[in-house]
Amino acid sequence: MVASGAKILHGRPLTLDFEKADVELVLRELTPGTAYPTVKAQVKTTVTARMTDAGDLVYDLDVTTYELLRRTDHAVRRVLVVVSLPEGEAAKVRVTEDGTLLVGRAHWISLEGAPPTTNTSTVSVTLPASQAVDPEGLRRLLLQHGVRTPTPVADVDPWSGGADDV
Repeated sequence: MVASGAKILHGRPLTLDFEKADVELVLRELTPGTAYPTVKAQVKTTVTARMTDAGDLVYDLDVTTYELLRRTDHAVRRVLVVVSLPEGEAAKVRVTEDGTLLVGRAHWISLEGAPPTTNTSTVSVTLPASQAVDPEGLRRLLLQHGVRTPTPVADVDPWSGGADDV
């Protein structure tokens, strides 16, 4: 809903959820080096996220999703969005004739390149208060993570001697 209000294109990706992507966001702009910056977001809604004194959200993400979101080889980069709802039914949801509105606090984070975990169930992830899901925050997200990045190249020394060298 925030994307819609910010005039950011949004919709469900055409793939199954095995890639942990609930919504695709596209900035309708041409930026230096990238036309229409795009990301895929995994969205989690919870009443159990914890708030730090600094206003950051701390969320316990399942290990399977963490491992997929930390990968660095996605063609379209991934981010995690957590919507933290207050406790109590009346405080969480507004139902109108036009649909259902969730009332809460939402933040985003890129886990790309995060270290692997030895945990077997969940990983505690901190989503910074500065990365709010609001029109400006989504724009920053797309400009930071929706643009082209160089392809990583493995360190290879073509001059090192090997058994097949002449």
